[in-house]
Amino acid sequence: MTYIEEYYQFLIKNPDRACHKVLTTYKKLVQDIYNPKQVSFFNEITEEEETHVYVFNEQRGNRPIEFIEKFCKHSKGKWAGKPVILELWQKAFIQALFGFIDKETELRKYKKGILDVGRKNGKSTIDGGLGNYMLTSDGEGGAEVYSVATKKDQAKVVWEEAKRMIKKSPVLAKRVRCLVNGLFYDKTESFFKALASDSNSLDGLNAYFVICDEVHAWKDKNLLDVMYDSMSAREQPLILETSTMGTVRESVFDNEYEYASSVIDGYEEKEGGIVDETVLAVIYELDNPNEWQDEKKWYKANPRSWYNKKY
Repeated sequence: MTYIEEYYQFLIKNPDRACHKVLTTYKKLVQDIYNPKQVSFFNEITEEEETHVYVFNEQRGNRPIEFIEKFCKHSKGKWAGKPVILELWQKAFIQALFGFIDKETELRKYKKGILDVGRKNGKSTIDGGLGNYMLTSDGEGGAEVYSVATKKDQAKVVWEEAKRMIKKSPVLAKRVRCLVNGLFYDKTESFFKALASDSNSLDGLNAYFVICDEVHAWKDKNLLDVMYDSMSAREQPLILETSTMGTVRESVFDNEYEYASSVIDGYEEKEGGIVDETVLAVIYELDNPNEWQDEKKWYKANPRSWYNKKY
């Protein structure tokens, strides 16, 4: 059984812990595993209409999971130096993001992943681990990996986590040069850097993997547009937006949240739903604002296992 299926079964068996949007997304993913279908869409990066048949390749989906658990180490607290062991919800998300590929070209289906989840649920672990994987092990020559945010300090949060993971890992530490201005994997001439909207180096980018951290705090969509444009020369670029809910309204997060919600509505063919097979949207939230009064419902927005054990 795949992690996707296992997680979906968990959600079905625990309805108090499964918000509707997450349940809808994983139901659709399970259907896609067993019923590959032809998909047509307009590729905004290449500006061409494309038709594909996407199939699920479990081995491809498991590669980044295996990389993270084998080579990445925790960097803080009592777990410092110990291997990162991903939880089921994290594995299911990563497996879906990387496991669906074009039947003919074997290029990844998803060009964008959106993960909205409560604080202290391991976003930085996913971001940093995937950043290191895309830097060293996805097979891309000259990969440019970026952690981006509107301010440099925020952009460096994920980058610093990735750097600490490398330093704690004997295998990665031997192969990746950790410098002040970036992480460098000389074997494929690839690098991983932190980038902010006030940076002087937003021109001439050729991004392969972009991590957009804490999008809820972004006020300007320009940085997101710049990163999208920078990926146009890559065959299978990937942008990952991770965020908690925030207070900056009618800005980048609201727009991205509304689009992701419309994509999920499209899975159920609801009125106003959008069909976009290039986006994987996973939104952890309460189904009803009044549910905040019921602690057992908090798990809907906080999938981390300690909620499961507590309740």
